[in-house]
Amino acid sequence: MSQIRRNSLKATSWIYIGFCIGALNTYFLTHQSWFSSEQNGLTRIIIEISQLTFAFSTLGATSYLFKFFPYYQDNLSPKNNDLLSIALIVSIVGFVLTCSGIFLLEPLIIRKFSANSILFVQYFYWIIPMSFFLLLYNLLEAYSYGFNLGVFTSFLREAILRIYTLLIIVLKVFDFIDFRTFIILFSFQYAIIGLALSVYLWRKKQLWISFKFSKVTWKFRKKIIAIMSLTFIVIIVGVLRQSIDGLVLAAKQNLGKVGVFGLAAYMVSVLQAPFRSIVAISIPILSRAWKDKDLTEINRIYKRSSINLLAFALMAFFCIWLNFSDAIIYFNFNPEYLEGKWVFFILGLVTIIEMGTGVNAQIIGTSSFWRFELWNSLFLTSMIIPLSYTLTVKYGIFGPAIANLVSFSLYNIIRFGFLYKKFKMQPFSTKTLEVILISIACYIISFYLFNNVTGLFGLIGRSVLFIGMYVAGLHIREITPDLAPILANVRKRIRL
Repeated sequence: MSQIRRNSLKATSWIYIGFCIGALNTYFLTHQSWFSSEQNGLTRIIIEISQLTFAFSTLGATSYLFKFFPYYQDNLSPKNNDLLSIALIVSIVGFVLTCSGIFLLEPLIIRKFSANSILFVQYFYWIIPMSFFLLLYNLLEAYSYGFNLGVFTSFLREAILRIYTLLIIVLKVFDFIDFRTFIILFSFQYAIIGLALSVYLWRKKQLWISFKFSKVTWKFRKKIIAIMSLTFIVIIVGVLRQSIDGLVLAAKQNLGKVGVFGLAAYMVSVLQAPFRSIVAISIPILSRAWKDKDLTEINRIYKRSSINLLAFALMAFFCIWLNFSDAIIYFNFNPEYLEGKWVFFILGLVTIIEMGTGVNAQIIGTSSFWRFELWNSLFLTSMIIPLSYTLTVKYGIFGPAIANLVSFSLYNIIRFGFLYKKFKMQPFSTKTLEVILISIACYIISFYLFNNVTGLFGLIGRSVLFIGMYVAGLHIREITPDLAPILANVRKRIRL
């Protein structure tokens, strides 16, 4: 676990550097003087449609890359390794087929979105370049996991990508470019980090390309086709359930509501930062542990990831919840965004549940029971799409959030039950209850002590008090063995 802790801390540090840059981006995009809520909503919906296009284009190649990487690496020389080549060929074919479908669906898209989200119709085709470069980057990222480059890919995705976005936002804010040019440049953001990752792999002599089928490919060809076919559906339903909220809001409400929902979702992404880094680091380790039948290692990762992720999610959730309204008012955001407070609360609960169950999806997905994750994902999507549509029509912006809470709760209960029944693995302990109680107690104290304090002093005071009490409580109760080394490292650096 020390390898995961060390690398995930490095990856998380880049994620939070990226978050600081992203917070500045969000400030510009939500400030009432520079971007309207509709324009902000457009940036979000373009990303979500691009992710959906990417999902259809992969044809399951990304899962194939990290699932079979150890077999190719252990049995082939670099010049004969055709792992990445197969993934590229399959995905480019998928991209051409997907784009053909998009052109055929153009009349339907115009009909569904022109009434409430005309801005999206005007800029719709700029999803094509964004989708293409998003596809290439994700393939290279999945391939890079096998070389334990999760830290570097986190640096690219979380920091460099946001720096690029910040640059083009600043150009727009100071009127060096108009909004149309901004969207064009925005659609090419993944080209920048995709090129950077390609160059890095090439210079490290790890960009292995071979267009001749290897012995590993011939040996596992049936399994490769099977896992691509089935995980293709997993990827689609996974992205679809992430994108459905913005799509439904754009079609049934307007792009302004997409912008408000997007701000709440962005705040929730703060909770998810360690989860993304731990997933990037743990996938190759879990893949090899399953290959070596090391259930002890898998169970240890399961338990440790659960308590660590839960502890962090609760800290970030309560810090944001304590300051949500005051921050919007103090930083002069468009007042429309105050509507997103309870959306954040509901989505935050979803993330706490998701992170509290650890890397259960990754454990199942890298095992021989990965088909179960497929059917579970299908079940989740079959719930969330009609729920999101129905509840959005009835409750507006809160509908998608409620749909997520109901669906993801059942989704995680099923995954939890599966791992317990098959392997007697479960991630919880008395420490789980303790960390929840500590976080609630610290929240109540911080809320009442600073209830009438506003402005910057209130924002800082509430946050510092809560974090100080919370971390002290975790340390005293020894909630996680990973906290003490982190605190020791911090003390050492402070002395230096």
